[in-house]
This record gives sequence, C-alpha cells and structure tokens, in this order.
Amino acid sequence: MKKTHLRGCNFSRSMRTFIFSIRIVTLIAVLGLFLGRAQAADMISVLQQTSGDISGSVLDKSGEPIIGASVLVKGTTTGTVTDFDGKFILKNVPQNAILVFKYVGMKTIEVPVKGKTSFRVVLESDAIDIDEVVVVGYGTQKKVNLTGAVSAVKFDEQLSSRSLPNVSMALQGKVPGLAISQNSGVAGDKGMTMLIRGMGTVNDANPLIVVDGMPDVDINRLNMDDIESVSVLKDAASSAVYGSRAANGVILITTKSGKGSKSKINASASYSIGIPVHAWEYMSDYARSLTLLQRNAAVSTAPDNFRFKNGTIDQWMAMGMIDPLRYPNTDWYDVILRTGGIQKYNISASGSNDKSNYFVSVGIMDEDGLLMNNDYTQYNARMSYDMKIFPNLTIGTKFSGNWSKMQYANTNDFQGTINAASMRFAVAGITPYDPVTGYYGGAMAYGEDSQVFNPYSAYTNQLSQKDRQEANGNISLSWDIIKGLNARVDYTINYYNQFRYQADIPTRAYDFQKGVLTDRRFVEDNAGVSNYTNTGYKTQLNARLGYDVTIKKNHNLSVMAAFSREYWFNRYQMSSAKDRIHSDLHEINATLNVDPSVEGYSSAQGLMSFIGRINYAAFNKYLFEVNLRSDGSSKFLYGYRYSFFPSGSVGWIFSEEPFINRWAGSWLSRAKLRASYGKLGNNSAVGEYEQLETLSSSSYFVNGALIKGLVNKKMINRDLTWEETAVTNVGLDLGFLKNHLSVEIDYYDRFTTKMIRPSDFSILLSGAYSSPRKNIGNMRNKGVEVNVTYQGAKGDFNYMVNVNASYNATILEKWNEYLGSNTTYTNKDGNADYVFVGMPYNYVSAYEAIGIAQTWNDIYNATPQGARPGDLLYKDLNGDGKIDDSDKRVYPRLQRDRPTTNFALNSNFEWRGIDLSIMFQGAAGRKAFWLPSNNNTSLGNNEGRTATTWDLWNKTWSVENRDGGWTRLGGGNNRKESTFYLDNLAYLRLKNVQLGYSIPKSVIQKIRISNIRVFFSADNLLTFSKFRGLDPEKLNVNDGYPLMKTFTFGLNVEI
Repeated sequence: MKKTHLRGCNFSRSMRTFIFSIRIVTLIAVLGLFLGRAQAADMISVLQQTSGDISGSVLDKSGEPIIGASVLVKGTTTGTVTDFDGKFILKNVPQNAILVFKYVGMKTIEVPVKGKTSFRVVLESDAIDIDEVVVVGYGTQKKVNLTGAVSAVKFDEQLSSRSLPNVSMALQGKVPGLAISQNSGVAGDKGMTMLIRGMGTVNDANPLIVVDGMPDVDINRLNMDDIESVSVLKDAASSAVYGSRAANGVILITTKSGKGSKSKINASASYSIGIPVHAWEYMSDYARSLTLLQRNAAVSTAPDNFRFKNGTIDQWMAMGMIDPLRYPNTDWYDVILRTGGIQKYNISASGSNDKSNYFVSVGIMDEDGLLMNNDYTQYNARMSYDMKIFPNLTIGTKFSGNWSKMQYANTNDFQGTINAASMRFAVAGITPYDPVTGYYGGAMAYGEDSQVFNPYSAYTNQLSQKDRQEANGNISLSWDIIKGLNARVDYTINYYNQFRYQADIPTRAYDFQKGVLTDRRFVEDNAGVSNYTNTGYKTQLNARLGYDVTIKKNHNLSVMAAFSREYWFNRYQMSSAKDRIHSDLHEINATLNVDPSVEGYSSAQGLMSFIGRINYAAFNKYLFEVNLRSDGSSKFLYGYRYSFFPSGSVGWIFSEEPFINRWAGSWLSRAKLRASYGKLGNNSAVGEYEQLETLSSSSYFVNGALIKGLVNKKMINRDLTWEETAVTNVGLDLGFLKNHLSVEIDYYDRFTTKMIRPSDFSILLSGAYSSPRKNIGNMRNKGVEVNVTYQGAKGDFNYMVNVNASYNATILEKWNEYLGSNTTYTNKDGNADYVFVGMPYNYVSAYEAIGIAQTWNDIYNATPQGARPGDLLYKDLNGDGKIDDSDKRVYPRLQRDRPTTNFALNSNFEWRGIDLSIMFQGAAGRKAFWLPSNNNTSLGNNEGRTATTWDLWNKTWSVENRDGGWTRLGGGNNRKESTFYLDNLAYLRLKNVQLGYSIPKSVIQKIRISNIRVFFSADNLLTFSKFRGLDPEKLNVNDGYPLMKTFTFGLNVEI
C-alpha cells in the first residue's frame, strides 16, 4: 500500500496553495532586488531651509508615524504635538534653539535647530516604560502602580506569525506561573490544559477567560491576529473583582481597535507543513511478528499447540514479496498518517480620527491533521467601532463571530485520536483497502483472530462531523460626566450553536486470500445515524462608575464601582435511529426509524454581582488598593446564594526614597515591594440544579394497575456553599541599568477550603436517592515565580532576552473519607487520581525494582515473588518477607500528571530589517509510569490479534539478549507500577525559531506599501528528555496521536 493512494486530494490541494504562496513571496523578493537596495535610515535627517518656521515628522524605527508625540522648544513653553501623520509645525523658532521630542514608551531625544527648518526624527523604544498601561479587571492601571501579581503579553507580529492553531499554544512559556500543556495533536482539538499557579481544586481548576470584558469565552476559538494583549491575573488583589470564578486565576484578553492609528490595511498569509515529533514504531514485517508470537507461546505451550505454525510464517515471508495484496506487511503508521499542515489567511482594516475609530478583520484557518481524514476549518470575523456623538459621550459597538467545521474519527475506543489499546490489535498482516474491489481487509493468516483491527477502515468509515457557530455582540455607552468622573454601560450577548452527526458506513472485513467477505463486521449492516445539537446563549449587563482625581499633585485617588448581571441558557438534544437508507445521507429521516432514541434537556443559571475598587498612590511611592465583590448565584439555596470576596494590597516603590537613591541610585533604576491578601471563590463545581428539588418518572401499582407518576430524585444539602480560596502574595519588582534589566519575583500561598466532595450516605438510602455533596476537603498551593528580562540596543542592533520560571507544590490537607496507601479519586474527566492527606494531589508511589533477574541465583537471593530469569524483581522495603502495597515508595515532591516546575527562555534580535526570535520551553518535577499497551511483553492474552513493535523484537530479555533492557516475553508480574517503568518527564524543547525580513521602506513606498515582511518559522524542532514514551508533555501515555513539528512560511503586508 502506497501513501499516495491513501492520502487523497488534501495533500494536492495543500501543495497547490503552498506553490502559490511561494510564487507571491518570490515575486516580492525579486521586486525588492529590482528596485534597489535600501539606504540605511539616519536617526535624524535635516534639510536646509531659510525660514524661521520649522516643520517635520516623527516616526518610529519601522517608519510608522507617531501620533501625539510632544515637540517642545527646550527652556520655553512653546511646543506642539504631532498629528495623525506624525507631522508637526512650529513658528518663530530661534535658530539656536534645541527641540525636545518625547513620546510614551520612547526614548526622549534633543535636537539642536542650528538654523535648519525641516526635520525627520526617529524615536527608539525605551527598554521599560514606567507609564506602560496594563489591562486589569474592569479597567486599566499603570504597570508601575500595580500592587497585585499581573503578567502581560503583547501579541506582536512575531508571535502572531507562528501560525499556531490556537491562542493557548501561543501563550506557552510567556508567563511565569501559567502552565500550559498540549495533550493531543488532533486537528481542531489539541487537548490544551491551562493552570495558573497549580491545581487549586479537585473540581474545575481552569482559569476564567475574559475577552473584552465578557467572561466564559473559548480562548482557543479566537483569531490570534485580532488580539492586542493578554493579561494574566494571578493573585487575589488582581482577581478579586471577578469574585466567585477567580479562584483559579483570570486571563484577560483585549482585542485590537483602531484607536490611535492612521488608516491602514494589514494582510497576512502563512502555510505550515507538519510532521510527527515522535511516533510509535510498529513492526511491518508480519512473518517476523508471527515469529515473536511463537516465542511468546513457547514459554508455556508445546510447539505442536502453537497458534501460528511454521508453515504459515514461511509462506508469508515468501509470498509477501510477490503478492502484497494477499500477504501484506502493512506499516500502519505509514498508512494512517500524512503530512499535516495549517494554512492561515487574515486581512484587517483599522483607523481613527479625533471623533471615531474602527477595526474590521476576517480570517481563515485550514488545518490538516496528521491522521487521515482529520480536518478542521475555522472562519473568524471581528468588527469594532467607537464614535464620539458628543465631546463627552462615546458610543461603541463590537461584533465577533466564528464558524468551524471539523471531521474526525469517533469509535467506541477513541475520539479523533490514536489509541494504543486499539492499535495493539492492528496486525501487519491486514490489507488496509483495495481500491480495485473496494473492500477493507480483515484476518487472513491461519490461526489469526477475526477481531483484528483495521485502522484504515475505522478512520474512513467511522467519522464524525461537527459544525459550530458562535456570535458575540456588544454595545457600550461611555459618559465623561465631569473631569475625572466617567460612567459606562455595556451589554453583551454571546450565542453558540453546535451540530454533530455520526453516520458510520456499514463495512465487512474481506479475506483477500479466500476471496470472500468474512463474518467480521467493522460496522454493522444496520448502522444508523446519530444527531447531536447543543445551543445556547449568555447575556451580560455591566454598569460602571469611575472617578480619578489628583489631590495636591502628590496624592492620586481612583475609585470604581460596578454592577454586573449575567444569565446563561443551554439546550441539548440527541436523536438516533438505525438502518440508514443510503450512506450519503446523515439526517434522522434518512433511516427506517429502527430502534429510535431521543433525549434532551435544558438548563439556565444567573449571577448578580456588586464590585468595588479603591486605588490610592501617595508621592508616587506609597500604593494601596482594596477590591470588593459580592456575588449571588442561582445555583445555591436562599441564604447561601451570596458570598463576599474582598482583597487588599500595598506597594512601596522604595527606589524613590532619598536614602535609597543616595547609595543605589546609580545602578538601581526602580524597585517596588508589594504584598496582597484576599479571598476568592469557585462555584463551577456546582450544577445548575444540584441544589433544587427535582423529580424523576416512576410507576406505581394502584388497584392492580400500573400508573405513571413521579418520585423525588435526590436529597439536598441545605448547607452547601461556595468553595473558597485565600491567597497571600509577596512580590518584588526591580529595574537596573536605566531599566534595561528588570527582575520580578513572587511568592504565593494559595489555600482552598470547602472543596465540594460526595457525602457519606446510608446504605439504606443509596438505591432510592442520589447522595448530596458537601463542603469538605482542603488543598494548598505554594510557589515561587521569577521573571528576568534584559533589553538593549547598540546602533541598529536591538535585542531582548527573557528568562522565566515557576515552581508550584500542591498539598492535599483535608479529605472526607478514609484514605489508604492506594486510594484513588475519580476526577471530573473520569481518570483515577491518587490521593492521600499531606501528599501532592495525584502523588507518585512505586514498587522499587531491583532489576531484571539474570539467573536463578538472583531469584533465590530476593524475596519470594514467583519470578523467573528475565522477570523483574522487587525490593521488600518493609522486610516482611512478601511483596505487597506496603512495599511502595512514595515520592512527596512529584506528581503524575503535571510538572512542579515550568521554565522558558525567549529572545528577540533585530538588525536593519532582519529579525530573529528563539524560544526554549521546558518543565520538570513530573514522573509517570511508562505503561502503554504496546510495551507489554506478555503477548498471550490476545495472541491471535496482537500487533508487535520493533522494540519487542530487539529489546526483550533472553539468554542471548540479557542487556536488551526489557523483560522476557510471556513473563508474569512484570507490569507493576515500579521504578523500572517510572520515567522522568522533565524536558527541554526548542519551541520556536523564527527568522523574518522587512523589505526597506525606501523600496516599497514606491509601490504605495507601508511594510512587507517575509518570514520562516519552525516549532517543536528539538526535544531533550529521558522519557521513553511518545512525548513528555502529553498527559495520557496511551494516546498515540503525535504532536507536530511544523515549518511555516509566511508574508505580512501593510498598506
């Protein structure tokens, strides 16, 4: 079977698009060379004039005009600001005057006039801007005045150019304390997990996502080209304004607007190709695989009773070279995997004047997954418009929408992925598909189990299609009542609709040797149709009043009060029926209505909140902040619906103190100490109707007749209330060498109480009622975060290097039930987590493996455990003469499913239009057991349908292969969770390398284009790890869908 027959037309379509993109880039490069080389721009270009009036323009290093830059005649009050084209005019300026050019975030420069009248001034970015504004909850604050733990990320051209499929991946490694991992490579669903400062609860520990003031937006459906900045709120001082949903931190996303920019059009296009970072290697030599199964059987079976005979193996080895249809040697990864890729196209228009601003964008992303028939397409559109209808009254509107189409395999064992438990039955002796006959291969070898797995059939005939549409609309009114006093009202609605259907195609296995269809049905003949519909909306009304005042120059007071009301409505419907009329039809009425099934439900909830914040700064060095929020949720009973979430914080900019300046002013540019404490909440663990009396249908016998009726479904815990989290944070912000070097250090202690857990329930009631849950269970997270950045410039060379790292320890401090040495708790995802008081949540415990027994003497010297040479031997830790759970060693500083330490290095370099960025990212402090199905050396349980790997051939122990590293074939007691399989999942990854070139403006301005940048970007290039599995970042070791190594070519154009 050749790849070209199996990958279809997707590759051809992608290749045509790729060739077209290359032609565009080549055309632009040739055009740049033809028009000539760019001349290096001078810092200040002065043209001789004779008049006393002067004029000119102020630009940034990229040639963009700077709007609102200050131009002042030094020593006087004469001055002006630049207009929307960056131009200025000053009259009657003395010939010996000095002009001072200033702009927020830029280095101030002075230029002597010397009788000249026309100027072109280029301002360079300052290393750290003390007036930088950071988005916080319900407003903005100057970064220098922040007293909470807030990290901000700007989405610049380089970050957006990585051609990543979602925003979560772009944030990985950018913020200390924000742990992001990718758990799958599925196109359209990367299985992203995000945690801020560890796992705060055993229930929903995901952070709250807020986009343009609207909570509960899916971060991974946003268009990265539309994002301006992201703020991560990590402590109580910064998060308390979001109250009951802020216990796990908050991620604020601000999208782009046209404010403060001239009219322009931006267009971008990129094309990525993807290959697996690492993939499993199944054996495609079926004769050799059968030999391996013979060796496994020889452990306990006489040769005459082998399932697979020597004649079968010899025949397959000979005929496989001349008749691959009937004697195949299938490399399944070669069959089902393809070259992945992402195509992204985006165009936007923006602009502003003194009365209005606008931003409009549309974008398309088309992703081909590595797995065949796994495709995802997403369309995004966004629009914003603000207009001053009166000098003090502004009305604004925003709209965004997205539409996605996803196709993926959906069988009983896996959803869109590659599962080791299923792939273990994909033997190499199956023909995937014969395009001549249209049949899918099944078992053929003598002795082979008919229940073998044909992945090609599954990934072709058992597909799900999912369409989703989302629309978000917002209208706002802002009123500047008097100086410093502003009132604002926002109303937002977010609507979604999702439809998924599955219509499997009836498929039988075919025996190409006998030329007959077998009894094995991959999909039954009466396969039907299943339709699933999810729809709903959320509305939010915000009213906010803010007052800012400066009292006697040295006292700044800011007060904010807000009211918020949110409402959710969701509806789910499912219907299915068997016996589809035709395989091309997928609606319910396209069946014969055999075995119909219908279900559905709806739910609603509301949240009402009162918010307040007070900020006070004295003498630009003493900072105070108080946040208050009261939330009322419809999820709880009356008397427990409202809860109060306060926080307070202080800051001291001690570098402004004279006694500090005297001895440290020459090298210490800025230093701030800050501390905060507050209480946050979490109500996501409570169902919409969990605290309401509900009824279920039941039947009664009345006078001998069966009568339909209702019964109580559950009991209510009338004391159930919010989970609460108290957070203490202490931080230190330092700036050195005129703020070229900045250091941020944070320590936090986050203590969650009243975690919601199932309650104890009388056995006499367990059959009649569902047990209520109650607040019991405490968890503590402690950690440290460090963020170090150095920015500098030398001539035309600019550079930035950032190193950030975080450490988190999670300890379970209270639980509501008896916990033994191996007690597990089934989490919200259905996985078993190991729990014990005083230990990390989902802690690691393992038998201590002595090693593989080489001789009987090794076995006699060990504690009796039923081993043979080639088996693992375990250490009797407690010396009681037997191996049991009491001999497990506990690792109190490690977790199974998440690292304790995350770190990254980000660097950017720019020189004369060339830009280079390099990013390393990694994690440590996680160990897990490498026990997927495909490294099991005991092959006897499903011998007739067991696929084998090359490692099983090369590494299993035998007398001739004592150093192979794996236990013997057919051994027993070798699959315990022991140190033999306990792998360190620490890794360091070269996450991204990007090289770009901006064609000189002196060249492209001749064709009326402001900027053209071509770039090449590569992600996941190298990974350094001792983990023996697929990828150390993935959560599930049995998930065989590889992560992608991508190579991107792209183009950015601004007109």
